[in-house]
Amino acid sequence: MTFEVDLLKDQGITGLNLSMRGLTELLPKIGMLKKLEWLDLSDNKLRVLPPEIGQLLNLKSLYVGRNRLRTLPPEIGQLLNLQELYLWNNELKEIPPEIGLLTNLQIIDLGLNYLTALPRGIGHLLSLHKLFLGDNQLRALPTEIGQLINLRILDLQHNQLSVLPQEISRLKNLQELDLRGNPGNPLPIPPEILEKTDNPESIITWYLTNVLTKAAKRPLNEAKMILVGQGAVGKTSLVKKLIDDEFDPLQDMTKGIEIRRWKTGSEGGEIKLNVWDFGGQEILHSTHQFFLTKRSLYLLVLDSRLDEQANRLEYWLKIIQAFGDGAPIVVVCNKCDQQEMALDWSGLQVKYPQIKAFVRRLSCATGEGIKKLVDLITGEVAKLEHVTDILAENWFAVKNRMAAMSEEKVDYLPYKEYEKICGELGIKETSSHKILMGYLHDLGIALHYAAQNSDRYFPQEADFVLNPEWVTSGVYEILNSNKLFQNNGVLHIKDLEHILEVNRYPADKHSFIINMMRYFELLFDFPEKPQELFLVPDLLAKEGPDTGRWEDSLAFQYYYDVLPGSVISRFIVRMKTHISEKTYWRTGVVLKTKDGNNRALVKADLEDKRMAIFIDGDQPNRRRFLTSIRHCFEEIHDTIPRLRIEEKVPVPGHPKVLLDYERLLKMEARGIEMEYVEEIDELVNIKEILEGIETKEERRKRDILTPRRLPEMPKVDMHVYAMPGAQVNYQLGSRLRLRLT
Repeated sequence: MTFEVDLLKDQGITGLNLSMRGLTELLPKIGMLKKLEWLDLSDNKLRVLPPEIGQLLNLKSLYVGRNRLRTLPPEIGQLLNLQELYLWNNELKEIPPEIGLLTNLQIIDLGLNYLTALPRGIGHLLSLHKLFLGDNQLRALPTEIGQLINLRILDLQHNQLSVLPQEISRLKNLQELDLRGNPGNPLPIPPEILEKTDNPESIITWYLTNVLTKAAKRPLNEAKMILVGQGAVGKTSLVKKLIDDEFDPLQDMTKGIEIRRWKTGSEGGEIKLNVWDFGGQEILHSTHQFFLTKRSLYLLVLDSRLDEQANRLEYWLKIIQAFGDGAPIVVVCNKCDQQEMALDWSGLQVKYPQIKAFVRRLSCATGEGIKKLVDLITGEVAKLEHVTDILAENWFAVKNRMAAMSEEKVDYLPYKEYEKICGELGIKETSSHKILMGYLHDLGIALHYAAQNSDRYFPQEADFVLNPEWVTSGVYEILNSNKLFQNNGVLHIKDLEHILEVNRYPADKHSFIINMMRYFELLFDFPEKPQELFLVPDLLAKEGPDTGRWEDSLAFQYYYDVLPGSVISRFIVRMKTHISEKTYWRTGVVLKTKDGNNRALVKADLEDKRMAIFIDGDQPNRRRFLTSIRHCFEEIHDTIPRLRIEEKVPVPGHPKVLLDYERLLKMEARGIEMEYVEEIDELVNIKEILEGIETKEERRKRDILTPRRLPEMPKVDMHVYAMPGAQVNYQLGSRLRLRLT
């Protein structure tokens, strides 16, 4: 389809929307629209733009995203007034050097193309604020990138970068830098640093200090191995057998987390493993999530005497999948000397491809399977990305000093002592102290929660935790306190004098432990006695009270592939100011709006892996209350990288018949108005169902069909005459739409 521009009788228009029209060609007469200030050609099938595009000298915004462009005409360099250029999701392999003439450009989006290089003229775009280059094939950046001194956002994710120019350090106004997903060699920046996209200084300083510097450097050669599984399956016995070659048949169960250091050989030399042995107690699962990280190998330990349900095999696989972000897993069947385990080995590997191997027969008592496991660990650790990242020698020395203190059972280190160590070892800059502090935290060598944007609870000068077991043991003692069970989860600050061992947890550290539990969202302050009286949702009664009737409520549900118990407890903590008359239990809560006109029932079914939400009261405000509740859940879900969730809504009048909410949104976006529901043998109105959940404006913001950032379209006051057979929709003060029929 083509657009015959000379059939537009009004050539004085300033804005024209031709998106989603199936256009395959834009005729040269487009250049007649001399007064055009914005042009939307997105979501078509254009392979080229005519050279006459360069005649639109007043054009300020050009949207050509999601087409099939393979080249750009050099005449694009004539658009000297252009401020926004959106070319994402095309087939571009190069950008003409004339792009450097567009000195008024503020935004360029070139993401989702096939670019392998940028023209050096990019450095002339001194007005540029946002540059999106993600999902291309870039292998290097021109040094001229450093001339973009007004740049605030630089998106380079998912390219092939293995080096960065030193000139990138000149981008002092940068607020966001995304370099994730660059496997070229790969880019030698640890994933923990790359994740700090909102802290470009950390990323750039790391690269300059540890990669480009001429000072002495050495490979990190360090990783984490995490053992998980049910209690009493033999995780601690396995650690002792691997590291000490010892076996104690009377081994006590681990309470919390125990960390050991273990050196193992690999093809690239010796690698140091930080071995984290997690206790299997259900009550501790809410704290596990804060230590399940990348750059890790997971050992899932099973008891061969039990079946897969008793071992909760798939629960643990899904937990690792959700929190471990694709980390490799070795499944170990322990206690084979007593009974051999039978599993659908190949079926499990198909379902969970991150399982790298099974050790089907292992016994800590007899030593069977230990050598095989050691060989597997050595091989898998050698394959982990970033294990051999380069670290400046003095940064490495600080890391080793603090690791040695941890092995000497020093539980915590004052921040001033840390700064003193850095100074002694030649790291003088405060900015480097902060970056190294965050990296040591991410490695699990020394935990410092002020580095995790948690200064609400921890000041910058807060102590380092050198022994994570000190924290987890303290939390374990609190969560396992008989007094708290008797008090239905109510904790008084003075209770810690009796719960915690006084020598290890002196009174001046009690507030630190409480702040850790706040940070982990394990408790909240009672508003009438802040800093003094707290509620721990994990210790509430299991049975919920009678909360009344909710049949005519606005309903919404989440279905999970695995539902960590921490989701509902964290939700209760986050929504503490909305709790209605202290109505809460371990898996649910009743909330109310501040004006009291609406109530909400939120309850988790851990067995069915479902979260149900019901809202009653004032009809006009139900949707608004649901929006705030969903926003809270979305924030929690965002902290669990690969948690799989489905949103479902009931058919009006049929509360047990549920429809997939995302599917309804997609159908609406495609113009489908009705959906046949087999369970009730009826057609239902899609718009009516969606309007009951959230407004059209809220749905538009989600924009599930176009997950990339989309530009805000300008408002125009004009109309357009169209070709015969075309239908024109226009509305004063809104964005113009031309629909060809």
